[in-house]
Amino acid sequence: MKRLTALCLGVGLLVRAGYAQSPPALSVQVSNGCVSLSIAGDVGSACTIQYCTGLSPTNTWQFLTNLTPLSSSPYLVGDTSVLSAPRFYQAFSQQVPTNVVTTNMVWIAPGTFVMGSPTSEVLRGSDETQHTVTLTQGFYMGKYEVTQREYLALMGSNPSLFTGDLNRPVEYVYWSDATNYCGHLTQQERGAGRLPTGWVYRLPTESEWEYACRAGTTTAFGFGSAIHGGTANFDDSHEYDAAIGDILLSNPTVPWLDRTTAVGSYQPNAWGLYDMHGNVFEWCRDWYGTYPTGSVTDPPGPPSGSYFVRRGGGWGSYGSYCRSAYRYYSISSRRGSYIGFRVVLAPGQT
Repeated sequence: MKRLTALCLGVGLLVRAGYAQSPPALSVQVSNGCVSLSIAGDVGSACTIQYCTGLSPTNTWQFLTNLTPLSSSPYLVGDTSVLSAPRFYQAFSQQVPTNVVTTNMVWIAPGTFVMGSPTSEVLRGSDETQHTVTLTQGFYMGKYEVTQREYLALMGSNPSLFTGDLNRPVEYVYWSDATNYCGHLTQQERGAGRLPTGWVYRLPTESEWEYACRAGTTTAFGFGSAIHGGTANFDDSHEYDAAIGDILLSNPTVPWLDRTTAVGSYQPNAWGLYDMHGNVFEWCRDWYGTYPTGSVTDPPGPPSGSYFVRRGGGWGSYGSYCRSAYRYYSISSRRGSYIGFRVVLAPGQT
């Protein structure tokens, strides 16, 4: 790992690269208390920019942005926060195998974020205690929830209740159906020579799911502090604002659909992921349990439990249940027309 440290006008630079890949070049200019960062790295190499105030063990790195250089020209990133104290920046990239073949997946670079909700967020659950999570390995995540078309093609059946459009998410699936799908997909792609050694398809961990859902945000939703009809597929007779809670509408501007919609029907989040709020709840890999305290790295979830986590809310959920931090859980034998899943591709075991 190559490391470079420098100081400039109260702003620090820390550049690091994972594996054997060349580190991204990072330079900085400061004007009127705002920072302009210039980043140049290997073309096509996913890069993450983070910042922190001071380098003591109590200060954690905060996410600024992800980017992937598509040309040799430097990329410019602005940090418009007023600098009241010296601020340090780091740019790092993780080498992605060149023989991985992905379709409709997004590379999620490693990073650090605050998981859970602040105590000021109205209607938050008592199990949403905030804590800092560092994910040291990047992963691919499906742009969309797994569709009925994909599930039918691989598994030979379609358990969904909302049929008629194979581009809708597959639903009415048990947790075991979702994990079996991941196992079959791994076998298929490995047999076709489209997977690097040691990589597998699996469900996301709960921390991976929330990290990807937030996409660098700290608000109640990936698109802000409120959810309104037309921004996602949910029961918008109960919209939500983080400051006031439920907003009961007797006549919603956008009629409640009372069903799933084709994946990708709404705008994606900042990292290109669709339907992270609403449409169907998504199974996660983790057993449900109490969050750890303090800072944690690559949390796998509890070693055992009675329930599995599902996230994101569904077409029949009130807005508060679609929040980025909202946690729901079910026994593995639970299924419904509001439960589906999406996959990740990463090194490790299914």
